[in-house]
This record gives sequence, structure tokens and C-alpha cells, in this order.
Amino acid sequence: MRYVDDSKQELLVSTTQFPALVIAHQSYDKARYHWHSGLEVLYAKDCPMSVVVNGAMTVLQPGQAHVIPPEAVHAVHMVKDEDRGTSPQALSVTVNPVEMSAFLPRILQAQRQVDYDRCNRHGGVAFAPLCDEIYDQLVGASQMKYVNANAAFFALMGRIFDDFMQSKAIDGPDDGDSQSISLIYRYARDHFLSSITTSEAARHFGYSREYFSRLFKKYSGTSFMDYVNELRLKVACERLRMPDADIGQVGRVAGFPNERGFQAAFERKFGLTPGQWRDIELSHNCDDD
Repeated sequence: MRYVDDSKQELLVSTTQFPALVIAHQSYDKARYHWHSGLEVLYAKDCPMSVVVNGAMTVLQPGQAHVIPPEAVHAVHMVKDEDRGTSPQALSVTVNPVEMSAFLPRILQAQRQVDYDRCNRHGGVAFAPLCDEIYDQLVGASQMKYVNANAAFFALMGRIFDDFMQSKAIDGPDDGDSQSISLIYRYARDHFLSSITTSEAARHFGYSREYFSRLFKKYSGTSFMDYVNELRLKVACERLRMPDADIGQVGRVAGFPNERGFQAAFERKFGLTPGQWRDIELSHNCDDD
């Protein structure tokens, strides 16, 4: 477990193939107290899991799922069975709101409207088939594994937001703005490796810089350049996991116009220099053991 800073916020980087951090656990993993801005789905596939959320403990039995609200401080550990002869199996799915907002622009508002008590009373077992599918696809060898796992992931998100929101109406954009936001997200994803700016993006869509900035911030909860830098930082983190990667080159490869901008964005996001982050990343598995 890596923290952004002393606030216990998890340093969260999405799994490359999902708008979330998705992990198929095959050892007795545990996560110390932490929180994140996206909801998390935990699934005890074939071994019990102990979950403490805001001081309240729940023990998930095999076949049960549990949804943790965003920003809830929680800790998790898989209950060890010394007599077990096979590896334990569990799944964790932590939504990254920045990535997920490309599919649900009002994700932050939607998360707050979920009735988590009702969700966990009635959805814990109902979510199991979709969680099983995600897990089985991830550990499988099919060339379609990520396509199939994403199908199950989005079906799981659909169940949560369709079935357990307290209100079906999300305070979001009208149809015209919704289409514009989707096109802006696509533009950002297509061009973030180049030196794009807010002004250039605004001109591309025929907006003034001020209107474009307000529109994007209103429906995404972040600025356009912060979103672009999130995409760049995701690439940078993947590169930093390579022990022999030149840190000075990582930022440029990820799309930052200069090393100073890369260092500043990285430290603002993670509270660490790229070198410090890599040292922690390469050693955290040993530390958690």
C-alpha cells in the first residue's frame, strides 16, 4: 500500500486496461488504513475477508461482495487459513473517477447518490457472478480476457448505479453538452502525448478559453490540463516501474513539455519525486510482506 501523504489517501494508478485499479488477489494480501476518491468493490471469492470501514468491521464470507463508499477510511485483510493447500482468491476493484468520467461524466455526483447500506444488504451476493467473471478472465489465458473482463466490469458498474442510486437523476449535462464532453475526453486521450494546451483545445472545439474551462470543470470536477496531466502521469508511472528507465526522459515520453513541468505535476499529485515514487513502487511488495 502506498499513500499520497500523511492523510492516508491511497496513491492510486489505474490498471492499464480499466478505468480503475483492478486486482485479482492470489495471496493473503492486506491493506492498511487508507481512502480514495472512487468507490471500491471487494469480493471474497473463496476465502473470508475482514473489512473495517470507518471503524465498523464486516467479515465477508466466500461468495460475498462489499462496496466501500468513496473517501471512507478502511482497511482490508484476507483471513489466513494455515491448513489451506491452495492459494486464496479475491478481487478488488477501485474506481478511478478521472478515468471513469470519460464514461460517466458526473461520476463524483453519482457515487454520492448510491445507497451503500442497501447496496451491501442486497447486492453483496448479486454482484458475485460479475466479480467471478472479472477474476476468472484476469487469471485466464484468453486473448479476449481484457475485453471480457471489461464487459463484466461495466456491467458491475451498471448494477451499482442503476439499482442502488437514491435518485435516478444525476445533476449532469444536457444532451448537447454531454456529446461535447465526450468529444473533449476523446480529444485529450488522442493528444495528451503532445504539447496540447487548454487554449488549443478550446480553439479546436470553437469555444473561448474561459467557456471551455468552465464547461470542462463543471462536468468533470477537474481542469482540462489536470485531466491531461493525469493521463500523462499514468504513462509516466508505467515507465517508472522499469528500473533502468531514465527519469529525465520519462516525463518527455509521457507528453510533458519539459522536465520541470513533469516534476511539479508528479510531486503535486503524489507528494513524492519520481525517483522516490519508483523506489517505493519497486520495494512495496517486500515491505508489505
